[in-house]
Amino acid sequence: MPGLTATDAANYTCTVSNAGGPTTSSSAALTVLPLPAGVAGAVITDLPLAYYRLNEPGPVVPDVATNSGSLGTAGDGTYFPGGLHQVPGALAGDPDTAAGYTGIDVNSEDGTVPTIVPYNAALNPNGSFTIETWLKPTLQGNLGNAQAPLNNQYDDGSGNRFGWDFFQRAAATQTPDGNGPGYSFRMFNGTAGSGAKLFNITGGLYQVGAWSHLVAVYDASVPSATLYLNGVQVAQSTTHNGSYASNPSSPLSIGGYPDGTQNPFIGSMDEVALYTNALTAAQVLDHYQNGTNAARGTPYPSLIIADGAAEYLRLDDPAHNTAVNNGSLGSLADGTYSHTINGVAGPQPPTFTGFESTNLAVSFNGTNSYVELENPAGLNFTGQVTLEAWIQPGAAQGFESYIIAHGGNDDFSGETSLRIENGVYQIGSNHGHAALPVPAGDLGGGQWVHLVGTYDGVNWNLYRNGVLSASSADNIGPFLVNNANWAIGARGKWRYAFGYPDAGLDRQFNGLIDEVAFYNYALTPSRIQAHFAASAQPLKISRSGGQITLTWPAGTLQQADNVTGTYSDVAGATSPYTISASVAQKFYRIRF
Repeated sequence: MPGLTATDAANYTCTVSNAGGPTTSSSAALTVLPLPAGVAGAVITDLPLAYYRLNEPGPVVPDVATNSGSLGTAGDGTYFPGGLHQVPGALAGDPDTAAGYTGIDVNSEDGTVPTIVPYNAALNPNGSFTIETWLKPTLQGNLGNAQAPLNNQYDDGSGNRFGWDFFQRAAATQTPDGNGPGYSFRMFNGTAGSGAKLFNITGGLYQVGAWSHLVAVYDASVPSATLYLNGVQVAQSTTHNGSYASNPSSPLSIGGYPDGTQNPFIGSMDEVALYTNALTAAQVLDHYQNGTNAARGTPYPSLIIADGAAEYLRLDDPAHNTAVNNGSLGSLADGTYSHTINGVAGPQPPTFTGFESTNLAVSFNGTNSYVELENPAGLNFTGQVTLEAWIQPGAAQGFESYIIAHGGNDDFSGETSLRIENGVYQIGSNHGHAALPVPAGDLGGGQWVHLVGTYDGVNWNLYRNGVLSASSADNIGPFLVNNANWAIGARGKWRYAFGYPDAGLDRQFNGLIDEVAFYNYALTPSRIQAHFAASAQPLKISRSGGQITLTWPAGTLQQADNVTGTYSDVAGATSPYTISASVAQKFYRIRF
């Protein structure tokens, strides 16, 4: 209902006509809430899917997974940016929450968001131990490259393997390599190849979408490895190959491999515990029965701690470092800050009167800082698109510096980005783009630049400070990008970019970014101009006696003899600028 203001409140009637059917009407009071003023109001009016004001003041803090076990804070972990916080938990009748884990694609070959516990010798005994968790997979395990809910394995680079790991195999189907159905628990003896497995046991018919209680016990006195699902033994082996070789240096990883790239577990996990002793079958059953009994007599955490857990992650920690989405997708497209400096001054008055005096922005260091957006379904679309941001680029940029990007598919058939490449602004994909050489002064000049890129179904279009600056035909446009993430300040996480805790990052931007918006259609030139025009006061004219005074908040004053130009800079002109009223005719404008 365009044109309504915050003062409009009345009864409105909605009538729905259905050909060949009844016509219905409904009347109700409507209160119109006010839009934000200035730039924010102009943006929200155009219904972006995602709009990140980047006003969170920071500081960006470690996203800690708190250890409640006997090892204390030395066993605290860290959530990878993009992990889900405080999803519904596993314990019956207990409001305590859990952590959610995702991956770039469901083939489990890349893109984990693990929770990482730094290596600690106390969590890697050569003797007996128990590892326990509750988990709810939302996908069946892959037949080949399976999901890894827990990983504590070390490879020395020569193929020699140490420690242990878990895999979620197919729910009810034997895998090609003989593993399955159910969960696999493997332990290693420090050698390479097929002989590296000290134990390799598999069992347990889990249900996708349901919580299960999973426990593996290594009893060094036998030695034996035993696997339990929902309190019941589902696999055991006393046949072993050599001696157990504990992990000497790798972190404990929950939700996928610790490098952040391989074998993502997709689902929820809760109440992860590691004991440096072998739990008995009775203790395991007691834990399961307690967790599934809403009328439990003993609190579940008390039971775990009493049985000697050195590491106990409840995974109920609140989210930190959230970049709030103010667009129509809401929290489904919230982001996570990583290594950014928040709370720096964004576009503000008096230069930019269309922003609040408290408007903030985010600083990106060009090395490892970015905003992780993952790949929400609502942002993965083809056809028309608009990417919008205010930027203040630093003087030093890499060969490619991505402002907003959807990283490449596995085969790099799709990518969409707004970026600086080798001194050129670009909007486009890997098969077409519009480009504008970066004007002198943009890099390191300390000035805010409004940059918008669109694909309108025919052309890629690039706008700088409200003006169409470049256009290039493309009959393809954006592809779906099913195997990579969106990011602000970097290319976005994708398969072939490595290195925890910054896995998937490359082509980082150096400088400040603010007011990032995504649309699933092409903004018109007039709306883009309106967004920019909302940022600052226009050129103003006043007359006093025989003098005319021009004032403007930013930019360079230009003049021409005719309204259509040609315009040229007025040398040395600063605001306020005085002109003699005797001048017969001049036309003035501001160049940004």
